[in-house]
Amino acid sequence: MIGWMKRRWAARGTLPEATRAELEQEGIELLEERIRGRVTYRGYEFGGQRPVSGDQPTVAALAITPTRVVLHGTNNLDVNAGHGILHPELPEAEKLVLKYEASDLFPMRSGAVEIELWTPRAADIHARLQAWIERSAT
Repeated sequence: MIGWMKRRWAARGTLPEATRAELEQEGIELLEERIRGRVTYRGYEFGGQRPVSGDQPTVAALAITPTRVVLHGTNNLDVNAGHGILHPELPEAEKLVLKYEASDLFPMRSGAVEIELWTPRAADIHARLQAWIERSAT
């Protein structure tokens, strides 16, 4: 039991092996793991249910491939977004904010989701996301 808990704790904020292998086949352009963050749900509903809290901490991994952005983290953070879904912002030097409408990823859900990620590489990740968005628009 202790070994399982240690492995789970060590894997917080990383990509599951199957997801990593899938993304490597697509061609990972950027991978950042163990990013501290916070997920805020506004007006979020799924099957008539609302999250226990509209504001939840997370430790996450973010990956960019030519076709999608993947976020996987604690507290059930699981985003697999194609072009046109995520809207990145850089309000502070080390704070990246990703926003999306829940129904754009999950048709049976509604509301807005905002993911704040704190990393020294926030500006670099934001620039790469902007380039990824611009590339997909052409």
